[in-house]
Amino acid sequence: MNRLLIFDLKGSIAHFRKFYTSSSSLSYSFPPRTTIIGLIASILGREKDSYYEEFNIENCKVTLSIRQPIRKIMQTVNYIRTKEEDGFSSARGVINSFIKRQINKYPTVIELIIPLRLTGEIIYRIYFHHQNDSLMNDLCLLLKNKKTVFPLFLGLSEFLAHAKLVADVSSHNIKEYRVEQTVEVVSVCNFKNIASLEFNTSDPDEMFQYIEEKMPLEFSAGREIKSTASFIHEKNQKPIRARLNIPSIEVTYSDEKETINEKIIFME
Repeated sequence: MNRLLIFDLKGSIAHFRKFYTSSSSLSYSFPPRTTIIGLIASILGREKDSYYEEFNIENCKVTLSIRQPIRKIMQTVNYIRTKEEDGFSSARGVINSFIKRQINKYPTVIELIIPLRLTGEIIYRIYFHHQNDSLMNDLCLLLKNKKTVFPLFLGLSEFLAHAKLVADVSSHNIKEYRVEQTVEVVSVCNFKNIASLEFNTSDPDEMFQYIEEKMPLEFSAGREIKSTASFIHEKNQKPIRARLNIPSIEVTYSDEKETINEKIIFME
């Protein structure tokens, strides 16, 4: 791997719907790989559903870490049916429907992700590599200039987001880390890549809370789920202590004059 782009995805509120929920819209704690790829495609200006082959697991690698504490809350929202037979075929029909209060509302329970601190932001740090150098250059330039071709949002179009470039890491700061002992990984981990989790600690008051979530991993043409995977993350933003089946990636970069050295593994 000769290059890695690291950027932060930030927003005030998020919802990443679990694909197996029905009446209640439950949310993942972090965006699945399919969502992250969709966000990167939006930055680059790729049309909807046109980029699945370009960003398949053979061409690119991606992972993320949760950088700020989050919590989940349940809220009820009113969805409005906007079918043509309800008068939504024209602007005049919409106005008349509202005036006459002829609106079909459907209260739905939805799970929302918000910052643990009300004054904070949700921050997901994305680690991205693609075999296409030209694509990496385009993405880096857009992130550096704080521009996107299409707007970004965290799961729902109402939950606007913005991206900030953290680092453009070259090959000499990216190392494959092969060890047999336990390593501390800051990224979320695909469960198949974990040989064993480590729960022991020298601090008797320290506690690890590992959460497992099943997510879509890749879409095929027609937006059909091609594959899924189970991922774990540590609820309190601590590194995951584990023995791995694969090498971890050790990456060194600077963030606001602070040198950071982290170990990650990709979601694939």
